[in-house]
Amino acid sequence: MEKERKGAAKSGVPSPAVGVKDKKAERAKKRAEKTFSLPHYMLLMAVCGVLRLRFGAKSELSESFRAQKKQGAMLVLSNHVSAFDFAWFTTPFLGKKVSFVVAETMKYSQPIFAGLIDGYRAIVKKQFYADYTCIKNIKRYLDDGVSVILCPEGKVSADGRTAPMAFSIAKLVKWLGYPVASCVICGAGLTRPKWAHSSRSGGVVCKMDMMMTADETKSLSAGEIMERIDRTLAHNEHAWQEETGRVYRGKKYAEGLSDLLYRCPACGEKFRMTSAGNAIMCEKCGFAAAYTRTGKIVSANGADCPDRIDRWYDLIARQVAEEVKREDFRLSEPVRLTMENDKGNGYKYGVAGTLTLDREKLVFRAAEGDEQRCEDAPDILEVPVTALPSVATLPGVSLDLSDGKHTYRMIFTEHRASTEFALALEVMNAENRG
Repeated sequence: MEKERKGAAKSGVPSPAVGVKDKKAERAKKRAEKTFSLPHYMLLMAVCGVLRLRFGAKSELSESFRAQKKQGAMLVLSNHVSAFDFAWFTTPFLGKKVSFVVAETMKYSQPIFAGLIDGYRAIVKKQFYADYTCIKNIKRYLDDGVSVILCPEGKVSADGRTAPMAFSIAKLVKWLGYPVASCVICGAGLTRPKWAHSSRSGGVVCKMDMMMTADETKSLSAGEIMERIDRTLAHNEHAWQEETGRVYRGKKYAEGLSDLLYRCPACGEKFRMTSAGNAIMCEKCGFAAAYTRTGKIVSANGADCPDRIDRWYDLIARQVAEEVKREDFRLSEPVRLTMENDKGNGYKYGVAGTLTLDREKLVFRAAEGDEQRCEDAPDILEVPVTALPSVATLPGVSLDLSDGKHTYRMIFTEHRASTEFALALEVMNAENRG
């Protein structure tokens, strides 16, 4: 046998052992190409660097995080307070392979996003749906030495606070068995609030630390893991601004805030709030307040008013909580259903209809006689309230749903009511968990 191997080597014919090694190397190369693209990695890091300079972002990396970065791949769990968060939590991995989980809806927001997301080999996930392909990809990336960043809230926070997270994230952490890092982003939700029509300057701080070792993910119960995740990622942008004394400057400072704070604190009327410049006003009773650069809300006419966005939002949430207790609770609004286009890089018109929410379910029903209707648009979509502990929204504008096959964006056409629907769903699910 030894003579045969030597003879094969002299004749230029590879031995069986060499052939196996070559095939393994080729498979490893092809697998690596599916999880990492160096050109897109360099492009992303360059873009992130520009954004960090533009908005004055800084990283605070613990020694344990730096040590794990040198040792190997990790799962990173981060809060999610702005659309620019990828720039803050990606750059600390400069020089190391890293990817992140991105909501499928990002691919449909702009065609260019679809190309960049696919080119970077980011892990795509359907929001608020058990996406097992995504779970398997996370494991594959980690096994290939690529760290993975995941925002377990599943959406950008509208009110600047860490949103409720599904218990499934604790089960995922335990199943993966990899070290888990935490990323807490402060100030990004003040630099570019989800409700805002403009960006502002004032600084971002990205704090990265280790949350659990690989051994701890195996020894801790799922409940203990969930408690640690909740505690570590808890953050309130408005409280942080008050504590640090940060000042944020920009134009159109309050514009869009009325889509989040849609209910007047003085008269209680819904959908009569408007905003312009740094002011938010009620068209019905004349209430007016200024949103200041220190994050304070100051009444302009002496009426009682919560002094921070989160406190005003909590006032509205308490009012919604009282309303959903009624057996006849019901919200109903006309919407325009859009869905991913055939190329998977944008939205297309689906059909007009009505979105209705009661204590049991959220239902979309298509209108009859819509001549512009898309052939594959659904007649009806029905989702139990318990399956929607949280939903992704553009404040006042739209609400996203998925049935596992398609992603739908419901655009409100009469009242800017998406925040009310999202709040009611969160309140009812909190009541069910209660």
